Amino acid sequence: MINVFGKEQMLSDTNHLLSDDQIADFVINGYHIVAPQFQSDFHERVYQELNDLPTNPGDEINKAVPKIDDVYEHPAVHGALTSLLGSDYKRAAHRHCHKNHPGTRSQTWHQDSLNIPTLADGHGRVSDHVQSVLAMYYPQAVTEKMGPTALIPGSHLFTASTDRNASNGNFRDQVVAVVPAGSVLILHYDIWHAGTANTSDQVRYMVKYLFERANESAEPSWNHDPAKDRHIFERLEQDEAAAMQRSLVSKRNYRRTTMWNNIAGKAALKYEYRDKWSGDWPKPNL
Repeated sequence: MINVFGKEQMLSDTNHLLSDDQIADFVINGYHIVAPQFQSDFHERVYQELNDLPTNPGDEINKAVPKIDDVYEHPAVHGALTSLLGSDYKRAAHRHCHKNHPGTRSQTWHQDSLNIPTLADGHGRVSDHVQSVLAMYYPQAVTEKMGPTALIPGSHLFTASTDRNASNGNFRDQVVAVVPAGSVLILHYDIWHAGTANTSDQVRYMVKYLFERANESAEPSWNHDPAKDRHIFERLEQDEAAAMQRSLVSKRNYRRTTMWNNIAGKAALKYEYRDKWSGDWPKPNL
């Protein structure tokens, strides 16, 4: 099990839009983390209000605890969502509070269902686009024992057998959301993820919102620098996420580039066929 969420992810500048490299990170790995800044006791008060709820409000969790909307409307979160989904993105009506008690067992690996009427008409799983994202807010710090969310980097790019993935346990390259209080984990909607077992003596809350693209991009909605195109293309071709069969690498890289192009509009990268097999014959093993 690998924890990569301890790395600080800096916002590109004061307008809170993401940089080219941050968008490439999301395309490659399928997630981005934001740490919106609030008063020191803000998240403690959210945690207490959640703890005081007699029942789960379901989609109306934001009416029961209005402070949660403040998190998703924070400029840092708004800037990240704008960068990924466009400035006119929409918030879906479905949202949910996950209360993970001590002793809660691990979930099976899964992709969230798209059978939700409030999502855009005709929305389906598209592994080379960013049409919808999950945004998970953690009002308390999450340790490895508190049932952190686990995910498989890069798994949003592939159509896998649901039965096969769901029946597996730990993956070698999975990552877990061990995060500070107030963190918002933004996931590509198609990424494989699971809540892990809570072996601590504390309740772990996670409040999930869904956001979706309203229109196709005419141009990048993040801080784009055309001078970095070659650098970005090389990252999409070379950076590793989770280990995979070598025969799928070309397919993965192509989907990375088409995902970038689908959200970059007129700033799309040019994908050209290259014959990787030409050149010297391999030497025989003697």
